[in-house]
Amino acid sequence: MFCIAMITSSIAMQDRNLRRVMVGSFGFVASIAMYGSPLVAMKRVIQTRSVEYMPFFLSFFSFLTSSLWMAYGLLSLDFLLASPNLLGVPLGVLQLVLYCLYCNENPDKKPYKVDLENGENTNLITPLISDTPDVKNEKV
Repeated sequence: MFCIAMITSSIAMQDRNLRRVMVGSFGFVASIAMYGSPLVAMKRVIQTRSVEYMPFFLSFFSFLTSSLWMAYGLLSLDFLLASPNLLGVPLGVLQLVLYCLYCNENPDKKPYKVDLENGENTNLITPLISDTPDVKNEKV
């Protein structure tokens, strides 16, 4: 997608401002998609009350990066650069708040797994293979 935008803008568009707006629009859409993608992980964190699906450093550096790009965009009066980061900063803050809320939670882990062949629940607490011989099958 980036290569198509680059080739199209360099060949078909001779006006530098129009080229800048087109490439900036592709970057704008990609940035919105990048900052919106952790919403699925945030939903899972709220449902499971566990942050195992949302790494701290990814959330922290996403917030830090969006903050710096937003500041740069606002200081350079480039609102096409600053606008997706105006969405990224609150989402980064929300990720960090969720991490702080649920980092010490221990969710109830279900000790069951589904047997794929039979569709039955198998208890993982009881060993599937026992070290002790079965009394019924033991020959004396």
